[in-house]
Amino acid sequence: MSGGPTDGTVEVVPYDSTWPASFEVERVALSAAMPCALSIEHIGSTSVPGLASKPTLDILVVVPSVADVVACVGALEAIGYDYRGPRDGEHHQFFRKVSVGKRTHHLHVLTAGSSEPDEYRLFREFLVAVPSAAARYEAYKWELAAAHANERMAYVSAKEKFVDGLMIEAEAWSAARRIGEAT
Repeated sequence: MSGGPTDGTVEVVPYDSTWPASFEVERVALSAAMPCALSIEHIGSTSVPGLASKPTLDILVVVPSVADVVACVGALEAIGYDYRGPRDGEHHQFFRKVSVGKRTHHLHVLTAGSSEPDEYRLFREFLVAVPSAAARYEAYKWELAAAHANERMAYVSAKEKFVDGLMIEAEAWSAARRIGEAT
């Protein structure tokens, strides 16, 4: 495909101030498609004001059970989501939306009781609250995108290792906040 990146390429772009509004439009559509949803939240880099990102909205939906996800697959497909199956176990179901050969949305549907929703939230909150961490993450993503523009899986793998390090920092930051609030 000519004229722009395809689904297999990696493109990081400067922050787009329309991302929050785009999420809100999607949240309304998802609410209708998934009446069982306990929460629908904007996560990932596009949820952090000012942070460069791949132009793909990451969305977290928490549901009571995996059976609730199965019941909604048809409604999600009707609004453009492609079911990609479980990720890291049955409690995490993954969908994506692709438009004109580019990923536009990643939908992470997790069951209540899983630790992952809190991890996604913590990562987002940490990057918003600690601009130096967000800046390091952004610089690394630009570097990776340049090095792995046509190797999505290499980009994802290298980024995961960096995110793991940031999560350790985020957990320490969160613990320090809890201690501060307790005193």
